[in-house]
Amino acid sequence: MRGALGKRAVLRAGYAIVVSVLVLSAVEAYRIQTIASRQHLEIYRHYVDQDQLLSTVRLNIWLAGNYIRDFFIDPTPERADAVRSQISALRQENKSVLDRLARASDEREDIPKLRRSVDEFWTIVEPVPGMLHATHQEHYDFVQREIVPRRGELYTALRALTATDQQRLETIEGEFGNARRQASGRLLVMLVAGVLLSLLVARHSLRHAENLEKQAECHYAAVEQAKGELQQLSARLLEIEEEGKRKLSRELHDEIGQTLALLQIEVSRAQTLPGTQSEALRESLARAHEMAERTVQTIRNMALLLRPALLDDLGLVPALQFLLEDFLRRSHIATEFLEDGVADHFPDGVKTCVYRVLQEALHNCEKHSGATRVRVAVRQFPEYLLLEVEDNGRGFSLNAQGMPLKTSGLGLLGIRERAANSGGTLTIDSAPGHGTRIALRVPLPSMSPPPPGARAVPPAREVTA
Repeated sequence: MRGALGKRAVLRAGYAIVVSVLVLSAVEAYRIQTIASRQHLEIYRHYVDQDQLLSTVRLNIWLAGNYIRDFFIDPTPERADAVRSQISALRQENKSVLDRLARASDEREDIPKLRRSVDEFWTIVEPVPGMLHATHQEHYDFVQREIVPRRGELYTALRALTATDQQRLETIEGEFGNARRQASGRLLVMLVAGVLLSLLVARHSLRHAENLEKQAECHYAAVEQAKGELQQLSARLLEIEEEGKRKLSRELHDEIGQTLALLQIEVSRAQTLPGTQSEALRESLARAHEMAERTVQTIRNMALLLRPALLDDLGLVPALQFLLEDFLRRSHIATEFLEDGVADHFPDGVKTCVYRVLQEALHNCEKHSGATRVRVAVRQFPEYLLLEVEDNGRGFSLNAQGMPLKTSGLGLLGIRERAANSGGTLTIDSAPGHGTRIALRVPLPSMSPPPPGARAVPPAREVTA
């Protein structure tokens, strides 16, 4: 018992660990997926934001160059004011963009360098609106000497920043990939551990189930053996009981019955002797004779109840007919007896089984059914003998085993056990208000055909009150 409890505890612990590993694996997989998605989104968002800011700086420098070129083509005071405001707006926007770049990349050293280069560019182009009276050659020289080189340097610096950002993006993606692979490796280890543990628990469960199945088979075999032994014991007890009833019936009929019969004869003889003419003596002898006659009848009835001599002397059918006639005499219930091809002689076990089943069925009908009519049929087939008892009484409800739901006696259970000991089957069919039908099927051993001149099968007969 303790071993079984220990195995159950181990199995429960194993199942709990397997479930825990699976839950942790699911949580880890969800965490990896969530972190990976968030980090991937942050990486690309950061790269896109920086690329957009650098593109804005590049665009503003390009626009400043275009504004200066247009101003040098047609230098007028109005254009000078427009260029001054445009350059101021572009410078402020670049300052704001560089501030955002600096906040987004605190550790980068190339952002301050870019800021200084951009500030130098705006410082150089700041006096352009005041060059209203310069010649075209001076304008051209200023553009070629100051604007073009500075703008080229800024474009180069911006392309370098973009390339650096791309390289950083690739580096971060590599680190992110390594971290994800490491996390996936941890998850794989957990899953492998869960699978191995599941296999171990499954193996232990199968072994435990096999052991339980073997134990169940052993217990079932033991129960079947005990059941067989009980059936053998029951059959042996029934044989002993029938043998005892037979001997007691013989003793009652042969010894006590004959003694009482002799007593009747002696009393009758005493009544005819001289000197017995006294009225008191005659009355005493008459009472003694009557008592002896009643006692003989009682002894005969007791012998019939224990074991009818007809069953051993004349066979099954006469014994059943006598049983029905006695039932009719006691209960005044109309009876019908049908016989179909029943032989004179059967093994003692078959005769006893059929007789006792009919005896118990008639007893229950008389005591409980309230029937007004009973039909009994006995039919012999090549392989079995069939007894059917039907009445039109009140009936009763049956359980799943085909036995009455409410019963206080053991009569039906006893005849079912007797039928089983004879190798037969007993079927009870009943319902409230629909009467009862009891069918007994007893297998027959191989029997030789009846000798010539045997008793002919009588037609069906009906016995009524």
